[in-house]
Amino acid sequence: MLVLALNAGSSSLKFSLLDSIDERQLFHGQFSWAGSEARYLCRSGQEVVQDFELEWRGFPVALERLVAELSLLLDERPIEFVAHRIVHGGPEFTKPLRITSAVETSLELLVPLAPLHLPGSLEVIKAARKALSQIPHIGVFDTAFHATIPAVAATYPIPQQWTERWQIRRFGFHGLSHEYCTNRAYKILEDESPHPRLVIAHIGSGISITAVEDGKSIDTTMGFTPLEGMMMATRCGNLDPGLMLYLLRECSFTPNELADGLNFQSGLLGVSGVSGDLRRVIGEATNGHKPSQLAFQIYVHRLRQGIASMAASMDGLDSLVFTGGVGTHSPLVRSAVSDGLSFLGIEINPDRNRDCVSDALISTEESEKQVLVIETNEELMLCRHAVQVIMEN
Repeated sequence: MLVLALNAGSSSLKFSLLDSIDERQLFHGQFSWAGSEARYLCRSGQEVVQDFELEWRGFPVALERLVAELSLLLDERPIEFVAHRIVHGGPEFTKPLRITSAVETSLELLVPLAPLHLPGSLEVIKAARKALSQIPHIGVFDTAFHATIPAVAATYPIPQQWTERWQIRRFGFHGLSHEYCTNRAYKILEDESPHPRLVIAHIGSGISITAVEDGKSIDTTMGFTPLEGMMMATRCGNLDPGLMLYLLRECSFTPNELADGLNFQSGLLGVSGVSGDLRRVIGEATNGHKPSQLAFQIYVHRLRQGIASMAASMDGLDSLVFTGGVGTHSPLVRSAVSDGLSFLGIEINPDRNRDCVSDALISTEESEKQVLVIETNEELMLCRHAVQVIMEN
């Protein structure tokens, strides 16, 4: 069976076509229109199949074009169902399910919880259900993996009536990535320990760090929204709530201005004044730009704090996993973060770290704890969960 996995960003649509029988990826790519140039890229493995500029932008036309392009590439072999990555499931959606009009309506109510991501997801769902109306569409929620977090870690210390009335809790995010890395790490480390305590650091433009014990998420750094936690590309991460009250009361910010500033103008971009792209910030820092140097220092400092706090949730850790775009591809970040974690028994081998590609140990032989780099595969988790829903129904 062919599964089309769709992952909508704020101004991009990533896709992957997989064979659910052998879990082989046939094609993958994306439509993107974030900058001045809009582009479509499709690959088969590492081979570029199609790569061209677009004269249009937006999810509905991207879906129409994708369906048309894939039908040519597949030579009439049918797509049998579609799996949608949905960033926020709220308190209602804790398992993958078949998307219906009622589900769409419920998801629309969750947009305020993830304003960066859910609007795009909903647009894609509507367009995909229209373009591929004869096949099932399965919603897979990035918050679902964290439904196992116990109340002691999921509950905010606010009035109980607020918690109950508005169903407020720490939901957590990047669940598909954390779930994949859990399974992969256990496979790599199966000769060492059947279920080691893992701290998984998903470091990309968004960042979340999760404590995994016995295969289950028991704590994580993101919370009610993807704004909580680490310093990110353009998101602030943890802030004193009193600061936000001060900005609203004394500095005449409107709620929308504050939301825009904290989501889109903070993080690496806000501190460096240069960019939310870590590579550019590092480049400027290397050239002596002091705000960029400070931005990188804060970034690393907060990552160390996040990893240490997740280890504390499990009374220690057995293995640290780096994943995500930065976690997988930046030896500098892995080294800078690990250098401040020796008290946890973490020591990385500089050569292994420098030469690592993915799915490998980079810790020294003498390190008390293993350190792994794993290339995440959210599309494969989408496929697996979608197949599970289809089989159950």
